[in-house]
Amino acid sequence: MKRVVASGMVLLTLTGCFRLSVRSGAPREGLPSEQTGVSLVYGLTASDVAAGECRNGLSRVDVYWPWWAPFVYVFSFGIVAPLRTEYVCAEAGSPDARDPQLPASTQSL
Repeated sequence: MKRVVASGMVLLTLTGCFRLSVRSGAPREGLPSEQTGVSLVYGLTASDVAAGECRNGLSRVDVYWPWWAPFVYVFSFGIVAPLRTEYVCAEAGSPDARDPQLPASTQSL
């Protein structure tokens, strides 16, 4: 019984956190905005947050698990994992901002 409890405690301490950060280098416009979405079926699919919110592209994006996400993840056996997205839109006249009206093949990287 002691081994089972010890193994359970070790497994709880081995949990990690999830964080993804992307910086485009474009100047920021305004304050950060936040949205909550989900990752479904062990990360095979995710909800699309912040899509279409910024006309001039994104300057910064951070995706992470909120503090309560591991509880939901364990309770749902990994089917649902809440994600928090924090993003800042790019400034209108920035050279790195992409025009959303152009197809992706004509936009320069």
